[in-house]
Amino acid sequence: MRLLCRWPLAGPLLADSNSISLFFAESISMEIQILARNIDLTDAQNEFIERRVQYALCRFSTEVRTVQVTISDINGPRGGTDVLCRMKLILKKMGKVLAGDTDASVEAAIANVADRAARSLARQLDRQRDHQGTSMSGSVLR
Repeated sequence: MRLLCRWPLAGPLLADSNSISLFFAESISMEIQILARNIDLTDAQNEFIERRVQYALCRFSTEVRTVQVTISDINGPRGGTDVLCRMKLILKKMGKVLAGDTDASVEAAIANVADRAARSLARQLDRQRDHQGTSMSGSVLR
């Protein structure tokens, strides 16, 4: 599934030209893959995962090609409420970012992992851009 991030400035830019709109739409798309192991996800949980990942990573959509989210029940058939969430970001240029967390609910685990993945990606991009003099957060490096 490919999701397009909705940028505040995307409306006017997409309306101007077909060639710009195709280039811009392709540059901000990222694929989100959800895999559930030993756990049944509801439609509402799948939608929450998609929305939460898009919210956390939308500003990096020009850098991220694919987001792989794996949700699994640690305890399996024994019972319990521990949910393990792992997220793998495959970048367009080179590399990947991994993040994971365990929590009592799918929603809590995905929220934590999405935030961690976004912070890790921001740090990685800041390190890559360090030689250019500015960071992803916009601060000037000296």
